[in-house]
Amino acid sequence: MIDCTFATLSSKDLKVADIADLAGVSRATVSRVLNGSMVVKSKTAELIRQTMDRLGYVRPVIRPGPKPKLGSSRKPRLGSIALVTIGSSRQVFQDPIMAILVEELQSACRKRQLNMILDQMTSPEQIPLCVQSRQVDGAILMEFGPSQNLRACIAKMASLLPAVHLFAPGHPVEKIDHVTVNDVAIGGLAFQSLSSFGCGSFWVVHSRDYFHEALIIRGRAMLDRAGQAGCTTRTWARQMPGSSARRFWPEPVIDFSQLSEVADACAGSKDGPIGIFMTLEQGAGELAELLEKKKLLTEGKVRLVVAGNHPSLITGLPETVQVIDLDFPELIHTALDRLLYRAKHLPTRNLTFLVPPHFSQSTGVVHPPS
Repeated sequence: MIDCTFATLSSKDLKVADIADLAGVSRATVSRVLNGSMVVKSKTAELIRQTMDRLGYVRPVIRPGPKPKLGSSRKPRLGSIALVTIGSSRQVFQDPIMAILVEELQSACRKRQLNMILDQMTSPEQIPLCVQSRQVDGAILMEFGPSQNLRACIAKMASLLPAVHLFAPGHPVEKIDHVTVNDVAIGGLAFQSLSSFGCGSFWVVHSRDYFHEALIIRGRAMLDRAGQAGCTTRTWARQMPGSSARRFWPEPVIDFSQLSEVADACAGSKDGPIGIFMTLEQGAGELAELLEKKKLLTEGKVRLVVAGNHPSLITGLPETVQVIDLDFPELIHTALDRLLYRAKHLPTRNLTFLVPPHFSQSTGVVHPPS
C-alpha cells in the first residue's frame, strides 16, 4: 500500500510526544523503541517505526565531546544528486518546461550545497554513467514524452540507489517514493471556479494528441464533478494518430483538429455561460484569442480556466482567464527533501506526496459577479 500526504515532511518540528500521540502509545514506549529496548511488543514497535517513517521523524543525534560543524552532519556522503530523464533526448530538450525545471532544481541544490548531474535513460539496460560510477547519492526521475520502458527504467533505478519519481500521476512502480501534483484537485479547482460563475455547461478541451495520464485525470475530475451536479458536459479532444480519444473520455466526445472549431461551437451554443477547462496551457492563448474575437469572454458567455505547467509559459491572456499554478518550487523542494532523507536514512516505507494546486497570482483571481 502507498501512503499519501499533502504536505512536505518537516522532522525538525516533531517530538517524541507527537509520535506517541499519533501512534496511540505513551511517550515512554516511544523512548524505549528509540533506545532499542526489547521489552516493547513487536507489533507496537513496528507501529511506532511506521509512524516515524511516515512523518519523516529523525531522532536528533547527540554525541559526546566536540560537536561537528553546523550543517556537516546533514550533508550527503557524496554531495551530488542526479536528475535522470526517461525518454529521448530530443523530446527532453524540445519541452519548454525542462529549462524551468532544471533552473528550479539547480537553485534548490545550491541552497543545500549540492551538485546536480543531468542524465537520461531510454531502457533499463542503459544505466546512467553517474549511477554506474557511484557519483551521486540519489536520483530524481522524470518521464518526458511517451516511453515504452517507463516502468522497467524506474524499477531498475529504484533498485540501484535512493530515488524519487517526480510527476507520477499513475504511480507505475510501487517500491519508490512519488512526488506529483494533485491532478484530481486541479480538476476540482477548475469546476469550483467555473461553477461559482454560474456556468451550466462544462467543457474539457484536451489539446495533446497522445495519451497523457495526468491531463486525463484532471479533465475527468472536472467532468465527474459537473456530472454529479447535474450539469451538461462535453469533451473536445484533439485527434490522436493511430488511436481514438474516445477510449479515454466519457461521451459526448468531439474530435477536433483546430481550436476554431471549439470557438465556433461556443458561439453557436444556446447553453450559457459555458465553462471551459483546458488541461494544459498548450493552445490556451490561441483559444482565448478566438473566443475574444467573438466577444464571448468579454460578455461573460464563456469562462476559461487553464491548468498551466508554469505561469511564465502563459502570457497575454485576457484578465478573465484563470490559470491554475502547479507550484513548481514546492514540487522541487518536496522531491529533493524526500530524496535526501531517503539517501541518509533508508526508510522502509514508500510515500506519495501530492502538492496542492492554486490559482496563479500573476493572472489574478477574478471574482464572480454578485
